[in-house]
Amino acid sequence: MICEAAALNKYIEKSPNIFFIFGAEIVLRNHTRDQINKFFKKDGFTEKKILNEKEYSDIEKTIIENAGGSLFGSKTIIEILHNSGKIPKEIINIFEIPNINQMNNIVILIRSGLEKINKNTKWVKKMDAFSLLVDCKKLKSYEEKVWIKNQLEFMEEAHAKDYTNRIADIFSGNLIAQANEINILKLTYSKDIDNKKIDGDGAEFLPYELEDKIIELNTNYALRIIKSIKKNDDHYAPLLVWILGKIINTSINAHQNKNKKMSLENSGVWNNKIPNYMNFIKKNTLQKIMPLQKKIYELDLAAKGLTGITKDQFWQELDNMVIELTSR
Repeated sequence: MICEAAALNKYIEKSPNIFFIFGAEIVLRNHTRDQINKFFKKDGFTEKKILNEKEYSDIEKTIIENAGGSLFGSKTIIEILHNSGKIPKEIINIFEIPNINQMNNIVILIRSGLEKINKNTKWVKKMDAFSLLVDCKKLKSYEEKVWIKNQLEFMEEAHAKDYTNRIADIFSGNLIAQANEINILKLTYSKDIDNKKIDGDGAEFLPYELEDKIIELNTNYALRIIKSIKKNDDHYAPLLVWILGKIINTSINAHQNKNKKMSLENSGVWNNKIPNYMNFIKKNTLQKIMPLQKKIYELDLAAKGLTGITKDQFWQELDNMVIELTSR
């Protein structure tokens, strides 16, 4: 079964617990992943395992080991990363595992960097029979407005309509910039404030400056930003984690693609930032940066108060990660 990312809500409940995410729009790919994780978390899928290209040989073993559920009754989401090139046999072979569509204690989430697929190829037909393929293609202008409006459900209806038009007008055709503005609004919006600016000034500017200072490998300045936000605007903690996650995921994607510059462009990195990103990636090898994905996941939970980590521990871990990323 194949659906577009915007229609996922209509299919997710009826779908098998196997998903293949692809398409040219990275924001929609990430949003689809988050939507699936959120949906299954409500059903007790609290464990997560992530397998990258170096761990493809462990795919079948990981699926079988987790199919029976854990000793503590939790269920597992197995996320498999495929960044580029042909779909490897280890992923295709998932659909040869006996009773794969009846394993209710696992969700298999395959995140692919493929922008398009051919519905007539054997592996697509095989996946189509056992999974939901989610097409995250670029949106047309009217589809962008619908997408933005759907992300602003936390707002009063009149405000959501206003912000939808303003965000779509200012950042037309740039879903990454639109998503950034929505993330800020989620942290700062109040129904009692009718006219918030959508720009990069004031309190909104400092958190996003963190990305620049990290990719510039400017440790002291990056730590000053975090210290200032902790003191004056600690409600931005989830946004800082999101920014670090963006840097790490963007860098991993670039490492795993032959054309790093093209990968950065496809990830929505502005042209003037690409030289700094290239130098940052050179200093942060894939072996060094890959384990940080798990740390980001843990920090995200901590920022939302979903772990036993204290506030002081959270900010210290944030400092430690910045130091690790910017150390020369």
